[in-house]
Amino acid sequence: MAALPTAAQQLEEIIVTAQKREQNIQDVSVSMSAFGGDRVRELAWRSSEDIAAQTPGLIGTSFSGDSTVSILTIRGVGQNDFADHQEAPTALYVDGAYVGFTGAAGVQLYDLDRVEVLRGPQGTLFGRNATGGLVHLISKKPTREFEAYADLTVAEFDQLRFEGAVSGPLTDKLSARLSLLQDTADGYFDNALGDDARDRDFSSARLQFDYRPTDWLDAHIALRAARSDTVAGAYDFRPALNELGDMPTDFQGSPDSFPGINDGALNPLGENDREAYGATTTLVFRADNFTLTSITDFTDLEKFYLEDSDGNPSLSLDYFTDQDSTQFSQEFRINGETENSRWVGGFYYLNLDGDYISFLSAPTFGGANTNRYSLETDSWSLFGQFELDLSPTLTVIAGARYVEDKKDYDLLSECTPSPALPVGEPWLPGFPPNDCSIFTSGDPQNPLAVEAGPINLSRDDEDITATLSLNYKPRDNVLAYAKFSRGMKGGGFTAPLDGFLLVDELSYDPEILDSYEIGLKTDFWDGRARLNASAFYYDYEDYQGFVFQGVTSQVRNFDAEIFGGEIELFVNPGEGWEFATGLSLLDATVNDVELSPGVFEDQDMITAPDLSVNFLGRRSWTLASGATVSAQLDGTYVDEQQYNTNNSPLTLGEEYDLWNARISYEASHGSNSWEVALFVNNIGDEEYQTYRFDLSDFFGYALLVYGPPRWAGAQFRYNWN
Repeated sequence: MAALPTAAQQLEEIIVTAQKREQNIQDVSVSMSAFGGDRVRELAWRSSEDIAAQTPGLIGTSFSGDSTVSILTIRGVGQNDFADHQEAPTALYVDGAYVGFTGAAGVQLYDLDRVEVLRGPQGTLFGRNATGGLVHLISKKPTREFEAYADLTVAEFDQLRFEGAVSGPLTDKLSARLSLLQDTADGYFDNALGDDARDRDFSSARLQFDYRPTDWLDAHIALRAARSDTVAGAYDFRPALNELGDMPTDFQGSPDSFPGINDGALNPLGENDREAYGATTTLVFRADNFTLTSITDFTDLEKFYLEDSDGNPSLSLDYFTDQDSTQFSQEFRINGETENSRWVGGFYYLNLDGDYISFLSAPTFGGANTNRYSLETDSWSLFGQFELDLSPTLTVIAGARYVEDKKDYDLLSECTPSPALPVGEPWLPGFPPNDCSIFTSGDPQNPLAVEAGPINLSRDDEDITATLSLNYKPRDNVLAYAKFSRGMKGGGFTAPLDGFLLVDELSYDPEILDSYEIGLKTDFWDGRARLNASAFYYDYEDYQGFVFQGVTSQVRNFDAEIFGGEIELFVNPGEGWEFATGLSLLDATVNDVELSPGVFEDQDMITAPDLSVNFLGRRSWTLASGATVSAQLDGTYVDEQQYNTNNSPLTLGEEYDLWNARISYEASHGSNSWEVALFVNNIGDEEYQTYRFDLSDFFGYALLVYGPPRWAGAQFRYNWN
């Protein structure tokens, strides 16, 4: 959804950089949405997952409701393996730099200039792992004039959130901007055994410098830091067959003692402790006929995560991970144009290097599995795209990218044997002993701990991504396009959660997506209305599907196909009125999934609801004093969706709709301005699910993740100019 003006009848022109240069969003033959920083604030978005609420085709969630690993899925294309080393096929960019770790994808949103969401493969200009599209967060930059603001939110659950920035010149050629965020709140998941879970304790800082010594050189440096320390890993426990209507307890005999929503007994108390530091340097050299851009980025991410994987007082299952990783990327890009053509070309290099630990323990049942592993990724690519105006109304765009991807994977797994469990009640099946003989290496070495490995695997992949588009622009306010795009996500490796995968099951191949799309963008009603629509077909080869069965997690290759489309409509019917709505339709299928030995069936793709709808309405009144009063209502509807490639009733999330409201008063004080607002998120206190796990095969229960309850508060903001 494009950003909307606050109090004007005509829709604003939205400038985006989807093609690595500034353009009006209505002139870009990409299905995309864009939001200005003010709109992000008015919608009370706090993390990258929230952007999905007003973006057709985008689903944002996390596995345990606390952003330890965030999932951004566009048009059904996403990565649902919760292992820390995995990359997603829907890319996240921050100020032109790729974010490679899903554990860093739950970015806190503050002091933003805009958000851009591009749907469909973007491999030509943005490279590997933009198969489904991308989300780009663009910060406000240092200014040549002094400005500052302070923004304070006070809300339920003792939330206290402060956001602020100060910006201005340091010399006649150097300016700077400092942005800060601190967000704390009590947890909304009631824990009978200690501190409530899913609290907030986020801190972020960003320091930027802009240096412009000459007309032909711009240098921008951004230093950033982020920290979170929260009570995490909380789930609603449900005996599996009781969820289907049949069984009073799980296999251990534990009943559902906490049948409420966001309610349980955490043992142990979960934790999500994360620190990230980074720097991005952007250099822009301007010549008469071309522009040369260099973007250098470094990120260091450390994360520890602990969860109670049963959600009840028993000790059925615990899980923790530890991550110590770094990322370095370098892009060189050259842009140019003539009277009837535009072109861009460049080189890109990426290195991801991480050491990881995952630990899965079943204290009551006995047995545990520990993985110590490392993964290093080296990737480089060459890319280019050319646009040629064939006539005043017809433009052809062609581009390609050559990608080489190398991964080195070292895995050391350790299995702790477990004794037999006897048969109990009729629904308690009992289990044979686990002597670790079917462990990954298959060769027990001592009676207490069986080590598999070390296993050393590597893979070298290469491919070409491409795009070809024909744009037809019969009038300035109409664009129709037809395009082909090819996207690629590199191959990789599974970190076996329980250790019971064969060595040749650890590796999976690159996925290739061929996209066929048509689209229409038009402004009408004297610029007071805008309609953007697209329809597409995806032919997926070696789709990387996440399968979670028992406690075995694996990424496997399948073929898949997706049909779908989006519509966005923006209307300003009169002064002070704004309406926006969006709709996404999907039919996403994974082909020939083996549900049991020799039984293959097509399955619904993960986090790919058939229908999602968003709405926003806003009314502003200008008072005689010059102050402005605004009232806003926004909402979203999401159809039911699956959370496992092996579909089951236990992994089927229910449909839901959420509504939020905000009323604000804004006035000026000399050259400065201030605003006070009241808001309510989830007005109806909807009990909605954001993820589900099926652990019925081994433990007889399912885990459910519910979103936050109704949340009301007040916001105060002061701007100095």
